[in-house]
Amino acid sequence: MHSKSIFIYLLFGMFICASCTKDFQELNTTHNAPSSTTIGPLINRIDSSLFLGSTEQGAIHNDYYYPITQLAATAASSAFVLSNGVDEIWNNYYSTLQDINLVQDKINAVADQESMKNIQAVLYILRAYKTFRATDQFGDIPYFKAGKAYTGSVSSFRVAYDSQQLIYDSLLADLAWAVKNINTAASPVTTQGNAYQTLGSYETFLGGDMTKWQKFANSLRLRYAMQMVEKDAATATPIIQDALNNGVGLIGDDEDICLWPASLGGYDVASRWFSFSTGGTGLVRMSSTMWNMVSNNTTDAGIFDPRAKLFVETNAAGNWAPYVIGVSQGDNINAYTYASTDPTNKNGSIYSLINWYLIRDEWYIPEPIMTAAEVHFLKAEAYARGLGASLDLTTAETEYKAGITASVNFWYKIAGNTKTASEDWTAVAPSTPTTLEMQTFLANPKVLFTGTAADALSKIYAQEWLSYFRQPWLAFNLWRRTGSTPVDASSNPTSAYTTFYRLPYAQDEAVNNTDNYNTQISKMGGNNTNYKVWWMK
Repeated sequence: MHSKSIFIYLLFGMFICASCTKDFQELNTTHNAPSSTTIGPLINRIDSSLFLGSTEQGAIHNDYYYPITQLAATAASSAFVLSNGVDEIWNNYYSTLQDINLVQDKINAVADQESMKNIQAVLYILRAYKTFRATDQFGDIPYFKAGKAYTGSVSSFRVAYDSQQLIYDSLLADLAWAVKNINTAASPVTTQGNAYQTLGSYETFLGGDMTKWQKFANSLRLRYAMQMVEKDAATATPIIQDALNNGVGLIGDDEDICLWPASLGGYDVASRWFSFSTGGTGLVRMSSTMWNMVSNNTTDAGIFDPRAKLFVETNAAGNWAPYVIGVSQGDNINAYTYASTDPTNKNGSIYSLINWYLIRDEWYIPEPIMTAAEVHFLKAEAYARGLGASLDLTTAETEYKAGITASVNFWYKIAGNTKTASEDWTAVAPSTPTTLEMQTFLANPKVLFTGTAADALSKIYAQEWLSYFRQPWLAFNLWRRTGSTPVDASSNPTSAYTTFYRLPYAQDEAVNNTDNYNTQISKMGGNNTNYKVWWMK
């Protein structure tokens, strides 16, 4: 990368966690160059970088990903600027990449490399997760030689953009290495007689559970192989097959990979307020598309999906009022203010709101990274299409139902445990659905797995899309990959939504990485949002 940007990113990486508390307090002990620190604090800082940024949520999720995918609707223009959200994502990634490369240098310096295998695997997995998210949003990015300006090499200051396909191939190879080389024994020892090194209390993400790290790596392989299968089936299909059958396993029920504030000593996710609420101005509403997937009409009796009342709530008049994208009138109402502790004060909002507790809670509700529901849906698609497995609609149906059930259980577990002094969701959340209620739900015509293979696949995509209600970047990926996520025929979105395929590069690149930036955008016809990333249809 270029010198000015990398210097900024380096400073950002040093001070990003200055306000972190409790489990992340170790991050504040390094006040000099990051190269003077050790692996543990660096990994801890990489873990902390996984939290979503406030501007990312306000400017990107709320103003673009939700209305583009129609998971939710934006009832009025927010005060956020797209470029600010882009800068936050870009800076977060490249500051973290510096830390990742510093850890790699320290791993390489250890004499008994076998003793570092588990730490190496953790680093590969974190790097893959962060880099997949970055390249999926931007397309080609500087990667292989990026994040190394701390070495002092002039060649590391301004770095060329690498193709997304090559980045995918490299990351998938890293994940395969991690799956194969993680040692899950209680106290593994190398062939030289040295104990495997661990991260101890610094590994705050999965608590040093190497079996879970291994399943996470294998599940990421399934996710990203499926994402590229339309473009490069020859590479993707064997990976899907191996992920399904290698005996390592995938993330299962109640093994959801999330950032749980409660498990981090009550970590305060202050950026939570920017999800859905557009920075407290409350301009995000329930979309008609989402509502059509959970209810047959606008009465309580019409609701058949038990997640409906966990995701959304009525308008100020107490009615279920979906917003039709591109058709409904504006609703420029400050529905929820940050200072408010009253979920019943909806300030005259015309359309149904996102559930107040999803916006308000900062201490229990997790930020999902990869859920058991997603894994079930990916497996359902593999069997429904015969990708890496024999085409088997019976098994596809089993995984499909398991995905829906896992999603319902995930959200009811959250609602049933979110209880703080000002946000007591447990007191008002509906009861966990009974077995009979779940059977009735799964038998609803909009949900029932029946008909042709094409119809079955459509149902899989629809329920996977709905399960991403708090992961709009994954819904955005699914929309771009398949072109088959739910759409309300009554909606009329503008071209700003229908042809938005990628985030533009950070503006700083044009100034400080000029030659490489210009070379890259010349291939694309400009720094355009309507340019398709490599793996899109």
